[in-house]
Amino acid sequence: MTRAADPASTAGIILAGGQSRRMGQDKADIGYRGQTFLERAKTLLYATGCNPVRVSGRPDLPDGIPDREPGQGPARAILDALAVISGTSSGALFIPVDMPLLEPDDLLPLMTNNPARACAWAGHPLPAYLPAGTISPAQVEIRSVKNLLARFDAAWLKPHAEQAGRFSNINSPADLTSLPRSE
Repeated sequence: MTRAADPASTAGIILAGGQSRRMGQDKADIGYRGQTFLERAKTLLYATGCNPVRVSGRPDLPDGIPDREPGQGPARAILDALAVISGTSSGALFIPVDMPLLEPDDLLPLMTNNPARACAWAGHPLPAYLPAGTISPAQVEIRSVKNLLARFDAAWLKPHAEQAGRFSNINSPADLTSLPRSE
């Protein structure tokens, strides 16, 4: 029997430390449907019950977490964030700032599968849930999120067909123009 993660002890972490070279501007500040990508991500994580919600790679924000090694990619940022929440949260739900189409139904199964085991959608290493306190950032040299999830022995859930487009990253101005404009 699996049990749900306690939302009060699950941190929500927005990965927002990338350089946005292909986009040409900070993706966190892009507006979509009345909110910035960052505001949408925060709203989504709070809607899933995550508390606290933090922003990785953005030490300039009150809820920001600095990257200990900037420019080393999201896997390193995930490990840095896990070190910060260790002892205060049982785990963390990680989402990239540039996935504005995610919905609570895309995140809740990751948290409720098994709170002691990492979990992601098959074919999509992010978003992902990772338990805290199981791997020390100093012990791991991992360059990709997929390899990091393998190190955690992640469970891979099968996504439904209607979810596929919601896992798309918005990396360029062309991607941005392809977003649906009405709800």
